Amino acid sequence: MDIVFRKDQKEIMKYKSGSMGIQAVPGAGKTFIITNLVAKLLKKMKDGDQNGKILVLTYMNSAANNFKSRIRTILEDEGLDKGAFEVMTIHSLAMKIIRENTDIAMLSEESQIIDDYKKGILIQMAIDEYESLPANETRIRSFLKKELRDDQAQVDKWYREFTNITLNTIKLMKYADISVDRLEAYLDGGQATIMKIIGPIYKNYQAILDQEGYFDYDDILIRAYRILVENESVAEKYQARYAYVFEDECQDSNEIQGKIIDIISYEKSSRKKSKRNLVRVGDVNQSITGTFAGSDPKYFKEFCSQADHYYEMNMAGRSSRDILDLANFLVDQTRDHLEGIHIEPVESGQIYKGNPKTDKYMVAARSLKNQEEERDLVAKTIGYYQKSFPNFSIGVLSFSNYDIDDLGDFLDARDIKYDKLGADSKVRKKLIGDLKLALDFLLEPSREIFVDLVMDAFVARFDLDLSQEEIEYIATSLTKEDHEALLYDSPYREDWISKTRVRLDDSIRMSFSKKIDQAIGSIRSICDHNQADKLGLISYILTKLSLTSNELLLSKYIVFYLGNLLSYEWADLSRLALSLDKRYSRMFDGAIESIYDMGETDPLGGSVTLATIHKSKGMEWDAVIITGINKSDFPSSLDDYFRVDRKYLRSDFKYPEAFVNMDIDNILGENQGKTRASYEDDLKLGLIGERVRLLYVGITRAKSSLLLLNSKNKFIESLNRNMFRKDSSYLELLTSYIEERKNQWNGIEK
Repeated sequence: MDIVFRKDQKEIMKYKSGSMGIQAVPGAGKTFIITNLVAKLLKKMKDGDQNGKILVLTYMNSAANNFKSRIRTILEDEGLDKGAFEVMTIHSLAMKIIRENTDIAMLSEESQIIDDYKKGILIQMAIDEYESLPANETRIRSFLKKELRDDQAQVDKWYREFTNITLNTIKLMKYADISVDRLEAYLDGGQATIMKIIGPIYKNYQAILDQEGYFDYDDILIRAYRILVENESVAEKYQARYAYVFEDECQDSNEIQGKIIDIISYEKSSRKKSKRNLVRVGDVNQSITGTFAGSDPKYFKEFCSQADHYYEMNMAGRSSRDILDLANFLVDQTRDHLEGIHIEPVESGQIYKGNPKTDKYMVAARSLKNQEEERDLVAKTIGYYQKSFPNFSIGVLSFSNYDIDDLGDFLDARDIKYDKLGADSKVRKKLIGDLKLALDFLLEPSREIFVDLVMDAFVARFDLDLSQEEIEYIATSLTKEDHEALLYDSPYREDWISKTRVRLDDSIRMSFSKKIDQAIGSIRSICDHNQADKLGLISYILTKLSLTSNELLLSKYIVFYLGNLLSYEWADLSRLALSLDKRYSRMFDGAIESIYDMGETDPLGGSVTLATIHKSKGMEWDAVIITGINKSDFPSSLDDYFRVDRKYLRSDFKYPEAFVNMDIDNILGENQGKTRASYEDDLKLGLIGERVRLLYVGITRAKSSLLLLNSKNKFIESLNRNMFRKDSSYLELLTSYIEERKNQWNGIEK
């Protein structure tokens, strides 16, 4: 059956050559249009005997896999060559350029690419080296207010913030081509800002990279770009290889990425005005990762303004008309930060799926007194959806991981089942929890921990069709036994296994007997290895678990991290176990996300997913609840309280990022007389824009129902006090709009 394209897609499908920018609203079907256009161009190239491949660039491996699968399916149906295209991430492309030109890149066989997780560890090592000098011991701490410098909680908070600032600063300097030597020359001029500290740390970090033969992700992009710029013949090789280049999610692209893509898409032999066969797709209103990270939607906007062709895919069938109207209202009210692009419903009466329809107004907003009321309303709303709309998938979104954790604990206490999106997923963090259980048992070999270890780390991994009733029976049976006898008395263990398997399904009895015997034997052997070196013990425990392929990769990160902990802190077993606790294991979040890389799968009906709004991008749920829409997380004016208002720092140093931006401009000669105050205002304005775009992303995840919430008081456990959180101006604005629309629905307003 022929594909029927919407009216906002038809002109795009006529594309033949040149540069083309496509602005695609949330739910517009950009993956659909890219895959079909690529397939069409491949057919045209075959019919015209045109050489070259089509390159599709994405920013996540899961998106790359999705594109590959969809394009291959179309090509199979058309009987076309499935090898005529390539799909990869931008970093994979850069790595490909480096690997294919190792002589130019000066890359040795020992060279290793480190991800952001390992980069964080190396930055910490560089900070430790800086502070090891007596003159530097208290310098980082000196930015705190005097009365807080002995407050360990505040010190720890500032060090976490400082580490992130340092990571981002190094990224920005590398993108700006500011080398260690260039920075040192600037600092020798007497500029006394945070760069006085970050500079030596940058030098230490780069020295570690050079010594170990490491490259970080930023180095990869920069190295690839220089290869292309400095070697015309190499650039021409890639230009000849790729007849067309497509780039997805361009609103999150940075300048160096854009330059690499621009070079590769250049068509040297073309006589046309345009020298590029380059298609870039994105949505400037969904740019939520740029603040202080190098990416900026301005690069995509500039491309669109200069492209040979520009189109807007402004139709979306994801959300109900009521939700689209709310999103468009937010756009209209925030034109300083959101582009004036409305989402239109799809055309009715067509064969493609239309927008969801509801028999009542299913958009609401509430401002609540405290966090307890907010959590309670979330739980009640989930219960309402699951009872009244059992096929609804439910997404609960918050700004921060801490809010998600708090809400997760609340739902756990009420036996409400859910999963977390991203690294905090219970499934994805299972390995870390299992390893911690093993260490906890070695530290305290109690019956309770033994039962948890057996059930969570081993029985839960059995590839047996155990019912929940059978699992609970096994756990209950274990709690009644002498766990030491189970470990070391074979007849005792065999007797327990025989008694236990009687209560199991006939088809799994023999398999269960074998697996549970092996599991308890594995725990015994772990205990026997307790005297081994600590890192060897960790590695041994990991070999005793039935790990998935992703978990095997994650295990390498765990060993890497714990190895550094042992090297630099001389940690004991208790400290290693503590580092794996859910409160502290965020250290592994980057590794977990890169390994598991979220796929584009639709949540199941009746399921509940907790996620930060950042992680929700690309997802959709029938019903969405957004919590914590307050002024600090979603500011709207320079007078609001910002998370970057670090009031625990000295009054002259509340905005370290502003100092960084000012220093970078000074080094580049681009200051243009701007004051520190103007850099602080620019920082805040950038955050305001990003946060309103974040709220827009959250709203547009919803298909049929949407609930917007804030609680004005939140208890902060670490501070042992309540924090007052004013409603965001956006919540107030949207609440008024929602009430008006609800009244219209109910016929109150005539």
